[in-house]
Amino acid sequence: MISVKSVSKNFGDIKVLKNVSCDIKKGERVVIIGPSGSGKSTLLRCMNLLEKPTGGEVWMADKMITSADPYLHPDMIAVSATASKLISSGMESGAAVDKIICERLLKKNEGAAFNSALKAYNAEHAIPLNIARQRMGMVFQHFNLFNNLTIMDNLTLAPVELKLKTKEEATEKAMELLGRIGLTDKANEYPSRLSGGQKQRIAIIRALAMEPEVMLFDEPTSALDPELVGEVLSVMRSLADEGMTMVVVTHEMNFARNVANRVLFMADGIIAEEGAPDQIFNDPVNPRTRQFLHSVLNKD
Repeated sequence: MISVKSVSKNFGDIKVLKNVSCDIKKGERVVIIGPSGSGKSTLLRCMNLLEKPTGGEVWMADKMITSADPYLHPDMIAVSATASKLISSGMESGAAVDKIICERLLKKNEGAAFNSALKAYNAEHAIPLNIARQRMGMVFQHFNLFNNLTIMDNLTLAPVELKLKTKEEATEKAMELLGRIGLTDKANEYPSRLSGGQKQRIAIIRALAMEPEVMLFDEPTSALDPELVGEVLSVMRSLADEGMTMVVVTHEMNFARNVANRVLFMADGIIAEEGAPDQIFNDPVNPRTRQFLHSVLNKD
């Protein structure tokens, strides 16, 4: 469903992601945990290019949503001007030489053969970002509802503007989704009249109104008062029960333990450990994972 290949992300001199790779399979519920600043949200945002990776590639199914990273393709490296210069200077091709080539390759001024190979690869494999985003729903920490629009207009705007549904079809779908979360009576209200938990449930069904193949959640309960967290997690659990592919960044350890198929633990910009919830929570291998879980599970 989603394949992250050697993705790095730098903000200036700060390396937030360091060659991260992972695959999200159809129907999986993957929860990403880790300390603040570990790169969790950045990884999620790179999955739909809200953050553009510094290096690496992101694929959805068999289509690439980033540009090709020539560092990942030996055939492109082989025809680069940098490679030709190194080899002509007497260096033999091999792992060490390939590493030097990758370090020096600037993705520009690499010659006609390199540019042709890169262009051809992008033409064959890349998909327009707006198409990819239609297939990925995203729920943010702070709801991101349009405060000047009613709830109904929030739900129908994207499907209608993108010509995926008529106004009538979008309205019918919106009412169906509102019924699912018990908020049909809020259709004509404005977001300012709703509680935080209601806003986040609306944000979830707004993403569902696009009928996505996968849902990304970026700490969806962290901005909520504790008594409102449960109602949002309940909606997410129902999605999981229906087989929705989900990637969730969260500090809700019970959700990770009980709902996830797989848990990724991130620290210092890498995936330090991954596995089934029972393994991660009951028998973590990495000392950093053990330290983190001891801290969060025993904080009270």
